[in-house]
Amino acid sequence: MKYIGLIITTAFIFVCLFFALNKKEQTLKSPLLNKPIPEINLDGLVEGDKLNNNNFKNEVILVNFFASWCVPCIVEHDFLFELKEQKPIKIYGINYKDNIKNLKVWLVKLGNPYSKIGIDKTGITGINWGVNGIPESFLIDKNGIIKHKINGVIDEKQIKILLSKIELLEK
Repeated sequence: MKYIGLIITTAFIFVCLFFALNKKEQTLKSPLLNKPIPEINLDGLVEGDKLNNNNFKNEVILVNFFASWCVPCIVEHDFLFELKEQKPIKIYGINYKDNIKNLKVWLVKLGNPYSKIGIDKTGITGINWGVNGIPESFLIDKNGIIKHKINGVIDEKQIKILLSKIELLEK
């Protein structure tokens, strides 16, 4: 009788683990899918450079929210180079709530896969884009419409998905 609480607690934990581990992959849907990109007007990493809505015209672009303090962003970094190697595409990075000095060191150390980098010091741009956590990426069509969102790291599986979506959008 004195172990009944332990048995019930253990059974509850196993049931929770069973359901957690058997969940199919979930993606968070963005309310911005198939809508124009939110207003954006960020200072660039390069002095005098800006990242704004005018940069999102007439070509397919991947927008990647990242930071130098983000461990999954380090994992993702090589995959961004791999994506560009397989399909030359502009990748705009939005540096999220980061220290600029740390960002510069990070880019020197790991390389820079980005065509442009906008600095989101306050995180407001991330909020406007519906970012839940970084890294997050958005595939934008030639008309500035968000067509796909990736929550988390771009990896081999995501590269395959992106390549097929990019091909369709470039037609």
